Amino acid sequence: MFKSLASESKLLKISVLVALFFAILGVVWGKLVSSQLILFDGLYSLVSVMLSLLSLLVAQYIKKNDTKRFPYGKEMLEPVVIIIKYAVILILCIVTVITAIESLLSGGRETSVGQALIFAVVNTIGCVGVYFLLNKNKDRSGFIQAEANQWKMDTLISGAVLLGFFTAVIISFTSYQFLIPYVDPLMVLIVAGYFIKVPIVEITRAFREVLEMSPDQVIETNFKKVVNSIETRYQINESILRIAKVGNKLFIEIDFILNPQSKIVTIADQDKVREEIIQQTKGLVYKKWLTVSFTNDKRWAQKDLA
Repeated sequence: MFKSLASESKLLKISVLVALFFAILGVVWGKLVSSQLILFDGLYSLVSVMLSLLSLLVAQYIKKNDTKRFPYGKEMLEPVVIIIKYAVILILCIVTVITAIESLLSGGRETSVGQALIFAVVNTIGCVGVYFLLNKNKDRSGFIQAEANQWKMDTLISGAVLLGFFTAVIISFTSYQFLIPYVDPLMVLIVAGYFIKVPIVEITRAFREVLEMSPDQVIETNFKKVVNSIETRYQINESILRIAKVGNKLFIEIDFILNPQSKIVTIADQDKVREEIIQQTKGLVYKKWLTVSFTNDKRWAQKDLA
């Protein structure tokens, strides 16, 4: 566990440092060549730096043991931070779209396309490298997955920058040079407009965790398969399964309603069932908070007692 946490912190630090480098490079270069698209890329990276630092601080805070104040753990902080991260990105995308529309309506923007193309090549290569590093380790935590998503967006933004300015360079050798001022704001509009949906999707997913709603179908199906198998082998007629995913932790509660024919008799039998559940769900790479109860009266499994 501690090795995993160390790896998480190391990956988040790499993300912060590289994002900071490209943020400064993008803002400075965007101003020098008068490119709104490069400036947006730099501002996105700058926002990523601040949000990555927030993720790093919260990830370190979560791993500190404090069961007295947080008896169920601090994993709820993870989706809350993710909501904040993507809310800021959403605002950035909306403001950028509005700015791009204003530029298009005012006749475009003159840009030094040759120098902008150089930046696009360097930036795209760097973003691809960091994205693949994080994406390879995204299952370790929600923070790393969020970082990978951010770098995926940044990679595609950088790719769009590269495509846009490569197109502008080609146009500069044709009789359509008058279109060059429109390339930069048009690409900004396409890129920022497209990526508005990414933070919306991620905010919705994080809100589901904050509200402790059911997790992805794959997780629920996996546990249902295990529970059904136990019911068959131990002659249990009915059970109630509840699962909620919060950050990198699964809260699983299973109530088995026994009958006279059930093969669960002793405490040892109950512990054996618990061990089977854990062993058969090892493929789900989450921390698990497992509560398994056994009762002869279904009323005690309803959980809504007066």
